[in-house]
Amino acid sequence: MCNSNATEQVIKYIKENILSGEFKINSKLPSERNIAEKFNISRIPVRKAIDKLCEEGVLKKVPYSSTIIQGFQKLSLFEENEIFGSRDIQDFYVEALRTRQMIESEATKLAAINATEDERRSIKKAYLNSIEELDKVSRGLLKECNDADLHFHQEIIKASHCELFIKYYKLIPKTIFSNQYFGFKYRTSLKDMIGQHDKIMESIEKKDEKLAYYAMYDHLEEVIQLFQRYKFHE
Repeated sequence: MCNSNATEQVIKYIKENILSGEFKINSKLPSERNIAEKFNISRIPVRKAIDKLCEEGVLKKVPYSSTIIQGFQKLSLFEENEIFGSRDIQDFYVEALRTRQMIESEATKLAAINATEDERRSIKKAYLNSIEELDKVSRGLLKECNDADLHFHQEIIKASHCELFIKYYKLIPKTIFSNQYFGFKYRTSLKDMIGQHDKIMESIEKKDEKLAYYAMYDHLEEVIQLFQRYKFHE
């Protein structure tokens, strides 16, 4: 392994361990010797990696002591003179949700028409799980609820048998995840959400494409209104 490749490997190793929490902030970095032995390399590329990370502010050299882990610098995405401000986050979320509303309403209509019996069972199982998880919201267990609700939406998308919708869902997983998470975090009425899920499931079981379309449309409209009401601060 050449020195430049070895240096990059060490940089990657240190960064990944910081991100995972294995290397704690303000703790001492393992010695150059230990890292060199781990990679079976000389200490020269290790030293270069440490120097580079010190320049980036990830590490800090302390005279007569071990190198200290500082972590990654926090960046401000919204500088004073930027054309986008933090309030634009609200618009970004609403735009993403409007796109999802158009796609998922149509996908739910297609699912009502195209879903096989096995797919209907999968949707029903995801639906029941999503309802069961809702009581955890009051206890602050948002992650579990988010996962269950997301699975319900994913099963409907798959049952639409529309490759475009399926590919779209795979292309924007972080957007969908954040929509679901914050939709739970700032939700005021879980009873309404349960009722909306009931209508969606009922429409698919009845194979009622019109009801299916508007059940999903109204469900996502409620989330959109939630985001529009929420005040994002500068």
